[in-house]
Amino acid sequence: MTHLLTGCSFSRTIWFEVLSWIRSTSGPPASEGDFMEWCSQAVRTAPHQLRKGTSSIIMLTAWWIWKHRNAAIFENTQPLVPSLLNDIKTEAQQWASAGSPGCPPDPPLD
Repeated sequence: MTHLLTGCSFSRTIWFEVLSWIRSTSGPPASEGDFMEWCSQAVRTAPHQLRKGTSSIIMLTAWWIWKHRNAAIFENTQPLVPSLLNDIKTEAQQWASAGSPGCPPDPPLD
């Protein structure tokens, strides 16, 4: 699990891109660090009004990394950074449109 979420270069690229997209001041999780500790730190260091949104995006990203990995293993799909980033951003926009607390109303897709 640690390798999947934080250790492999694919996941690290995803974290870097997502954190850049939401303009987070936190860096990606350490490859061998405690993921939940990193999550807590990333949310705590976000501006107060963005903490709920940051928490949601982190959990959404972790979930999509997991789903993308399962598709690669069980459906023989190719892991693609642009595809996964698009899935994460699209779902984040859907959450925001549904009124998810702390999510900006229209996060930019690019």
